[in-house]
Amino acid sequence: MKSFTLYKDSDLWHSFVQGDKESFALFYRRNYPKLYSYGMSLCQDQEQVRDLIQELFVKLYTTPRLIKEYSTIQPFLFASLRNACINHEKFRKRHTGLYETDSFELTYSVENNQIEDEEEHRIVKEKVEKVISSLTPRQKEIIYLRFLHQMSYEEIAGIMNLSPQAARNLTYRAMEKMRKENPELLLWILCLFMLCK
Repeated sequence: MKSFTLYKDSDLWHSFVQGDKESFALFYRRNYPKLYSYGMSLCQDQEQVRDLIQELFVKLYTTPRLIKEYSTIQPFLFASLRNACINHEKFRKRHTGLYETDSFELTYSVENNQIEDEEEHRIVKEKVEKVISSLTPRQKEIIYLRFLHQMSYEEIAGIMNLSPQAARNLTYRAMEKMRKENPELLLWILCLFMLCK
């Protein structure tokens, strides 16, 4: 049995396309947690996110030619799930009459052994929540992709249907907003996101 940590996504996908079905299973197990986390940030419905990820992988299994460039596998997966979530929300709103604003939940944890005092921990958590809540859904999403998944602006542009320059600008505006909200916490928050990977 192969260990998926030894292989890059492109290696696993190439192996699957060559006929190795075990590589697809490894590819699935490797990418499912990242996609699930991203999907939950987009639509917060566990069952729906699981279903959309299943549908995506079934489509990839039955139509492997959907991935044309092995170097763009991660952005392709994220963009596909994002589009599926958006389409699901549009369908749901059309059939239920619910018209909610777009949302994106930026998940993080302030659990840190360095903050031993319970009151100090509560204060830091409130400050972080205030900074995060000041961001728009798109700003939260771009911070999530850029810092949690360390994606390039080109990859983010493909996922969020932006130009690379617009992705840079959106990231800059999000960082500026966080810096203005609480300059002391900005670096700490970005480190926090990276540790949540």
